[in-house]
Amino acid sequence: MRAYLTFIWRIWLLSWTGNRRYYAWMGLLTVVAVIGANAWAHQFVEGLQTTGLTNQVSWGAYIANFTFLVGVAAAAVMLVIPAYIYKKEHMHEVVLFGELMAIAVIVMCLLFVTVDLGRPDRFLHMIPPFGVFNFPGSILSWDVIVLNGYLLLNLHIAGYLLYCRYHQRKPTKRFYIPFVFLSIFWAVSIHTVTAFLYVGLAGRPFWHHPLVPARFLASAFVAGPGLMILAFQIIRKAMRFHIGDAPIVTLRMIMTVAMLINMFLLGSELFTEFYYPTQHAASAH
Repeated sequence: MRAYLTFIWRIWLLSWTGNRRYYAWMGLLTVVAVIGANAWAHQFVEGLQTTGLTNQVSWGAYIANFTFLVGVAAAAVMLVIPAYIYKKEHMHEVVLFGELMAIAVIVMCLLFVTVDLGRPDRFLHMIPPFGVFNFPGSILSWDVIVLNGYLLLNLHIAGYLLYCRYHQRKPTKRFYIPFVFLSIFWAVSIHTVTAFLYVGLAGRPFWHHPLVPARFLASAFVAGPGLMILAFQIIRKAMRFHIGDAPIVTLRMIMTVAMLINMFLLGSELFTEFYYPTQHAASAH
């Protein structure tokens, strides 16, 4: 336990250490975070009316960003599958970045949900014994389980691998490999359950469509690897950590296949909506 606490303390100290560019970047992020916290404080006092969101833009930027970030988190599995199932050794050098990115974006997902609640203290109504979780009848309860479960899985995997690297020892496979394979199925579940949240809204015909879960996954496997490629390029140029071309080429191939599938599903949806327009196509128009 003492060694583990020392590890946590060293990581905390290292997070405050860097060059001028690092401090400038962290300073900029801090300013953005403070501005956001101030805006949320106004919303907390005055209510969601201060956002100006209307029913036509159903939930607006909060849910749009939430959905995008869930997709990015799910796409972290695109690094795990080649590394651990297909034994691509070149992916092992970047798979930890995928796990850490998944942790960051899941935290952001939960924060977007928090601000979208308007009254986050009412979240207690979902936590026994303060309230009723409504599991398994409520899709929202499923979303809470899959998001927090995926966060815990990635915290364990990334934390254990970093801890072993800190002690310069080889990780014991039985302590993390089963969780890696579990995270693969869990990653698909987080975006699928998020899609079911929207598909279940019969009053939203544009979302009430069976292709939405498949399109969510296909688009996630384009956006997520694309964001990772950009991050890897920045890391290669701004840091001393070397990332080879092979992981980027693998992610590019995944993006190409996922994009083709996504465009086919989009075309199928557009044909359904516009070939013979009905009242259900109103939102599409």
